[in-house]
Amino acid sequence: MSQINLDLKDRKILYQLDLNARQPNGQIAKKVGLSKEVVSYRIKRLEKEGAIENYYTIIDMSRLGYFSFRIYIKLSDATPDIEKEIINCLVKDKNSFFVAEVDGPFDIAIGVWVKDIYEFEDFYLKFKKEYKKNIGKEQISIFTIAYHFHRSYILEKKQAESRVEYFGKSKLEKHDELDIEILRLISQDARTPIVKMSQQLNVPERTIAFRIKQLEKKGVIQGYRALFNLGLLGYEYYKVDMVLRDISRIRDLISYANTDPNIIYIDQTIGGSDFEFDLEVKNKNHFLEIIGYLRTRFPEIKEWSYITLRKYDKLIYFPDKE
Repeated sequence: MSQINLDLKDRKILYQLDLNARQPNGQIAKKVGLSKEVVSYRIKRLEKEGAIENYYTIIDMSRLGYFSFRIYIKLSDATPDIEKEIINCLVKDKNSFFVAEVDGPFDIAIGVWVKDIYEFEDFYLKFKKEYKKNIGKEQISIFTIAYHFHRSYILEKKQAESRVEYFGKSKLEKHDELDIEILRLISQDARTPIVKMSQQLNVPERTIAFRIKQLEKKGVIQGYRALFNLGLLGYEYYKVDMVLRDISRIRDLISYANTDPNIIYIDQTIGGSDFEFDLEVKNKNHFLEIIGYLRTRFPEIKEWSYITLRKYDKLIYFPDKE
């Protein structure tokens, strides 16, 4: 995959879209020092070139009574056509919020939202009934909390300059059917205009705007992001799992992650490794430099492994039901 050319203004626009993909182009224009028309043109160009794939909303579903499972699958006896069929099946499932193709010990990573463990059992048994013969290895974990850092590396900034977004470990928030319908629409495209949502839901614009502000205030809506094609931007994605001799310094590891501009996620799980994080880096040498630094600074690290991301087939932080 060939890298596209980006100038500083392009990078500033991408950085602003990562901070808040829902902010108007006119607001971005003031921050990057361009006219609104030029910003609009550049965003459309980046979309057309495939550098920006879509826009998604980070929704803390734990505040609506959900929790999430992650499944890693290593395929067995699966032709390319069968693999495609399995991925399409998972993408279409109403419970899944992410489906990713990965390389390493596993081939597919899936995240699902459920109200209870029995709903997860129904989902997974249904899937395994159809594709058990193609599952060579599986690993199931429960997310307790997932931190989302902003892509400060785009402008070589430090993570601490922006607010950390997350889902999990949150109290329930009151909501009604209108909130759910708004979240459903905005989860599919974080830049959906209020006027369009108003028309689709037959609700006044001012009501939609007020509800969105309330959902943000309650923390149900954590943020608005752009999904980038990292290969076109000149970056590679690594998901790292670490086993520690002593877990007492996990808070120190999380604090460090907040200062490393290339670390974009931390996952705390039940059933996963002791410390899990995701990086976006220039190349494998860059990745190994960061791992080497971590192993020196934190001698508690006993073992580590990684998978790489090929592509997201689905990334929507909302189940297609309530």
